[in-house]
Amino acid sequence: MKKSELVDALAEASGQSKSAVESVLDALAGAVLAGLKAGDAVTLPGVAKIDAKARAERAVRNPATGASMISPATTVASIKPVKPFKEAVAKLRR
Repeated sequence: MKKSELVDALAEASGQSKSAVESVLDALAGAVLAGLKAGDAVTLPGVAKIDAKARAERAVRNPATGASMISPATTVASIKPVKPFKEAVAKLRR
């Protein structure tokens, strides 16, 4: 689903205008990032919990050359679906 399709679906489901839904959707990324910067986990109700996790420095291998190198320590986003969402997705048939 592309952003425009998501905006259309949310506007139809909520009865809001497409421009209002799009502005909220655009603000969502900034709000999630602000929460993570503050050290909080962010929960998107009914969907997922997003947290920032520290990843330690580690040795990796370049698959193209086979050379070993060090991947520096970094912070990554950890996204975990909430249980009801995970169960609903498991019941989908493809």
